[in-house]
Amino acid sequence: MSRILLLANLNCDHVLSLAEPLVAGARLQYVDQGRRLGGGAANTGIGLVWAGHEVIIASRIGLDETGDWLLEQATGHGLDCSHVERFGGETGELLVLVDSTGERTILRRPRRPDLPGDLPLEGVDCLYVNYPGTAIIGYMRQMLGKSFVVAQYPKGGQARRPCHVLVASRADLAEVGDPWRHARELAGEQLEWLVLTEGKAGAVAIHGEEQVRVAARPVSVVDTTGAGDAFAGGLIHGLARGMAMGDALQCAVDWGAFAVASESSIPSQALKTWLKHPH
Repeated sequence: MSRILLLANLNCDHVLSLAEPLVAGARLQYVDQGRRLGGGAANTGIGLVWAGHEVIIASRIGLDETGDWLLEQATGHGLDCSHVERFGGETGELLVLVDSTGERTILRRPRRPDLPGDLPLEGVDCLYVNYPGTAIIGYMRQMLGKSFVVAQYPKGGQARRPCHVLVASRADLAEVGDPWRHARELAGEQLEWLVLTEGKAGAVAIHGEEQVRVAARPVSVVDTTGAGDAFAGGLIHGLARGMAMGDALQCAVDWGAFAVASESSIPSQALKTWLKHPH
């Protein structure tokens, strides 16, 4: 078991299921599916709890009923919320529009990327960062020599992300001529792997000229919400267990497949059952 700190958002997802693909200017019918627990902290963390890890989340939520609900939900799923900071204001909901093909569009209110206070500097085996802005950079640099650091690619591809493994989608780097060089510019010389998700093509891990590739699992897509977060959880689990990158990447692809085949933001019960009875 590893002690894993997730610096990521804890969200209340309000899901609207659309009868057709989302098209600008269209008039679409929808079914209100209500709210559900979401955000990178829950979507990545719950699977890691099921896999036997101690998972601490660091995030910020408001001092309101929605924030209370999020804490109750997250704690109930076994997440350590001792580093979740409350601020005076509304937590807000994310509107998640899921169309008839399973693709989702997320509408969120503007949110200040303030860093939660009192972040631990010791006793963390792995730090995972899925958090916007630049305030996190100093903390990541501090943790590089103390913990294994995994980070999601920063929106826009500009902010530094000092880490050992950088996770991105191929679409994030579509305009980048040399993905490895670009990743090193963001992450620093200690970067060991750039991991790219490629949708139906699977995923690839890159280190210089070396590439490790894993095919996608054939599944029927129901809802892609949280799939990237689940992928990251599987990758972290594999690396925390000491797997070689090829095996860790396979684990990540497997976890992501369970996510897209489920009507959920957080990991599906099918993943929990699979983890109890490994193949």
